[in-house]
Amino acid sequence: MEEASQNTETVKKVFIQTYGCQMNEYDSNRIFDTVKKIGLITQVAEEADVLLLNTCSIREKAQEKVFHQLGRWKRWKDDKPNLVIGVGGCVASQEGDAIRRRAPYVDLIFGPQTLHRPEMLKKVSRGQKIIQTKRHARQKVRNFIPEYAFQQTQHHGIKAHLAITKGCNNHCSFCVVPFTRGRERSRDPKSILEEIGVLFGKAFLIILGENVNSYKANGVDFVELLHRLDELENLQRLRFISPHPKDFHEELADAFVTLPSLCEQMHLPLQSGSDRILRRMRRWYTMETFYEKVAMLRDRLPEATISTDLIVGFPGETEEEFEMTMEAVRTIRFDLIYSFKYSTRPGTRAAEYPEHLAEDEKSKRLQILLETQGKIVQEKNEALVGSIQEVLVQGKHYRKNSITGRTRGNHSVHIDDSCAIAGDLLSVRITGALQNSLEAEIISTSTVLS
Repeated sequence: MEEASQNTETVKKVFIQTYGCQMNEYDSNRIFDTVKKIGLITQVAEEADVLLLNTCSIREKAQEKVFHQLGRWKRWKDDKPNLVIGVGGCVASQEGDAIRRRAPYVDLIFGPQTLHRPEMLKKVSRGQKIIQTKRHARQKVRNFIPEYAFQQTQHHGIKAHLAITKGCNNHCSFCVVPFTRGRERSRDPKSILEEIGVLFGKAFLIILGENVNSYKANGVDFVELLHRLDELENLQRLRFISPHPKDFHEELADAFVTLPSLCEQMHLPLQSGSDRILRRMRRWYTMETFYEKVAMLRDRLPEATISTDLIVGFPGETEEEFEMTMEAVRTIRFDLIYSFKYSTRPGTRAAEYPEHLAEDEKSKRLQILLETQGKIVQEKNEALVGSIQEVLVQGKHYRKNSITGRTRGNHSVHIDDSCAIAGDLLSVRITGALQNSLEAEIISTSTVLS
């Protein structure tokens, strides 16, 4: 690989637009770290010499969103011919040839596995067009974040994200991740700890992976890694996303009790309450086993909050099967749901299934789900009024003289008339419950970050 070096004459200013999940945000940060070796970062797209679009293809019409953005940038390039335009991420991996055909003015197309290669920008700056989208390594252990991509960089704020796995072997019938991000790879623990050496001290760490709790590398499994992270100096809070129910077991449930930094909050994607639909989704668990997983955590930590993912209107889903999902929602009483209408993703098994539901039927079911969940959240929030909670301040709220933060259960909390700053750890009493947040008054304050 060509050695990364500072060359601001070749690449003057780089702007990165990110679509998608926290993994994409993390990837964009690593692109930032790489670009800093050869250029300057700007937050103003109009003044950039290089425009990069880091994309996500999970949701329907993701490609069109990309092409709309590229159309806007094309007009800029018409006026500024030396402007470099690049598309990276999952849409680039899935639709690289289509991007080349529909948007021939794009100079650089790169997939999630090739985003840490500074020589690509150097070659583009010399007039080459680059397409590098397929580098799906088969190794189970692979340090997919090169050392140069995180060393000697500055990370601001109280929170940091850290990817420990990439890719997925589950091949759910609705999901494109195995095609766009490849097979599952786990990072060597040494590589993870080296990156943490750059990130810390931070008060709050979120570890990431498409199937994060299946992590295993060089004799270290996910629970052992959590124990090592819990020993970090200054770390107040540790969370992880996104896990798979099949890899949630007794040892991981015990970790929520024994590790002080691990927050009492779990994301456990369900997707559907129907066993038949779960099989069609290739999820490989039943509602009985899912209920067992929930009980595994709540028996140990009754106060733990649980969030989930749900898809309504999956091909062939009957009214009765949708009601099974609603029954699961009413029974488990999730604290938060991320709900979606099923959308067809090219190349997936579900795209070939018969009995696709009409859009208006999917919309109706989604509305029923949202209304039911809204009532549950309101009731659960009201039950917290009067309780004492620990809140980590994240910053100012839009209301004057107000701040916002998160409880260990990941509830959003607003506090008026406070001069606390990001990084302060507050003991608060909950005084009010809103639909999506809580209000509180401060009992005491401590500073966890200088």
